[in-house]
Amino acid sequence: MPAPWLQPLDIADHTIYWLSEDAPFLIGRNEPAHLVIPSPRISRQHAHIVRTAVGMYELVDLGSQNGTFVNGRQLDHLPHALQDGDEIVLGGVAAFRFYDPDQTRKGPRIGRLQGVWLDETIKAVWVDAQLVDPPLSPAQYTLLQYLYHRTGQVVSRAEIVTAVWPDADPNGISEEAIDGLIKRLRQRLRQTQPQSEYVEVIRGHGLRLIHPLRNS
Repeated sequence: MPAPWLQPLDIADHTIYWLSEDAPFLIGRNEPAHLVIPSPRISRQHAHIVRTAVGMYELVDLGSQNGTFVNGRQLDHLPHALQDGDEIVLGGVAAFRFYDPDQTRKGPRIGRLQGVWLDETIKAVWVDAQLVDPPLSPAQYTLLQYLYHRTGQVVSRAEIVTAVWPDADPNGISEEAIDGLIKRLRQRLRQTQPQSEYVEVIRGHGLRLIHPLRNS
């Protein structure tokens, strides 16, 4: 199968930009960018595309002045996992389509299109079919995995301590450490999918992972 590529949406431009598996594909106004767009609306180093450890390609805006958009949505500083057919617009002056013919055969094993889903063989996490990348920290993943196996159940703070810090003295784990871990996990999931909140804090009781098809 060929490597993924970018193709201009301008029907008069038949250039194909092949993506590398080994090095970031840099997009910018001048060389040494791999894709040079000579427009004042394009930053010198506007964005790049990198291949992740799980075989996906991610688009990262490099702090451009006029923005990088995927399917009409502006990217922030976080990587965006590209899907076959995504439309990329750079600075409002250049548009491309991302193609990955191998994605269906070799793509991520997403078992749920809504809610939180874990592929525990590679410790990957998806929220509403969007990959959480960079990966969660070990403590964040352990907490989420514990909640995942108890979806819909309220997990107490004592259970969280046992799951995340099994070898530690429970009395040595502060409330601040627990609160900090919960806060960071929720932030990471929210960064991936801002429209959804699946980890719910039940005041006075604990934490719960919400099933997307249930209201409570």
